[in-house]
Amino acid sequence: MTDIHAENDWLSQLEISQDDLQRVAERLERDEAPQELKAIALRLVQAHMEPDSDNVDEQAEGILFKHGERILGRLAEKLRSESRFTGLEDKWFLTDKLPQIDGDALRRVHRLLLQNPSSTLDEVLSALKETGSTDKTILRMALHSALSRSPERFENMGTPAHPQWKARLPEIEQAEVIHYAYDPQTYEVLCRPGQRLSQKKAKRLQELNLYVHVVTFAE
Repeated sequence: MTDIHAENDWLSQLEISQDDLQRVAERLERDEAPQELKAIALRLVQAHMEPDSDNVDEQAEGILFKHGERILGRLAEKLRSESRFTGLEDKWFLTDKLPQIDGDALRRVHRLLLQNPSSTLDEVLSALKETGSTDKTILRMALHSALSRSPERFENMGTPAHPQWKARLPEIEQAEVIHYAYDPQTYEVLCRPGQRLSQKKAKRLQELNLYVHVVTFAE
């Protein structure tokens, strides 16, 4: 282990490796709540220092104070690249420790978001009336993780740290009809529940602004 407190080259030595990420995962496994990115970074800096160094905590704080922007950026990029970690608003947790958002809840979220241009996680949770004993931060992280894993249905219009979610409409080949619709000009029935759409019928529904109201994702 190298003493990275040497100012000339310690940053080049602090390449965040798979061993480092495993160290982060093991520590988060023991943590009961999501951890600030800065706290995670501080642990990694300490782990890269000589174990017999004097004032390890103080030296690590000094390094983070001076080089924090680069360290935090590098660490956040690495964490985002691995699905086992979920980050939100500068806090991180293990994805496997988050409560599961089931399919029925995600379908309700999708219907809710279709009615709004974009919504925050708090707005979605409020509309779903998701309360209970689960820590709100963990619940928001769980929802964020679930939405992120369904990019065909949900799109983040904000940033990874501060998301704003909107619903995507299914492509024609993915769509299943859930309501009747007819053409107000010809009175032709354009679709029936349970039906899969032809390109021609789907295009006409889109022209009439009915597509969003009559389809969902086929299971």
